[in-house]
Amino acid sequence: MRFNGLILIGVALLLTGCAGNTGAAAETPTPTRTPTPTPTAAQASALELCEVASERLLDYPDYVLAISEGKFDEAVHDEYNAWAGEVENAAPADAKAIVAKFLDPIRQVQAVVERGGGSLSFTTDDFKSGNLELLQYCVDAGYKMSD
Repeated sequence: MRFNGLILIGVALLLTGCAGNTGAAAETPTPTRTPTPTPTAAQASALELCEVASERLLDYPDYVLAISEGKFDEAVHDEYNAWAGEVENAAPADAKAIVAKFLDPIRQVQAVVERGGGSLSFTTDDFKSGNLELLQYCVDAGYKMSD
């Protein structure tokens, strides 16, 4: 009788083990999706700045070069001045200093325009460093410029 009891316990364990294995083998794992991270407010602001700045980013050096050569076109300046205002408005707090350097040539010219004319002692040092800093800022924010 003792032998029969062991057989029953063994059969019970075997059936339990098989039932557990059958259920596990029958289930196929559901693939999981990694959610696309939602940008934080700071990242969104940084990306917005980069988007606005990119509207004239590639043409802006031509404007700076023309001014440095003494060529002033009021209509062109007005367009760049309006764009500069948009860039400044889009800049988050941590990018204000970078943007100020980047837009310095436009602001130098605008100061002369607001005085009603006069001479311009034009420098591009802030523009050069601000341009590099803005590009790095946008790369760090994850911005990718599309054609």
